[in-house]
Amino acid sequence: MDKILKIAGIVVVAWIALGLLGLIFKFLVGAVFWVGLIAGGIWLFSAVTGRNRRAMGAERHSTLH
Repeated sequence: MDKILKIAGIVVVAWIALGLLGLIFKFLVGAVFWVGLIAGGIWLFSAVTGRNRRAMGAERHSTLH
């Protein structure tokens, strides 16, 4: 009976640990997605409004010929 309880305890601890790792991984993936989405939106807005010289069509704005 003692071995069965030890094995059950190990299984429960492993289940909880894997669940926590899954939550942490899900949070990190979501955070990276939202940061990338926001940064892409800011870059796109600055490129469309012409506030970023490195953005789309930067060759036309270059002063070095």
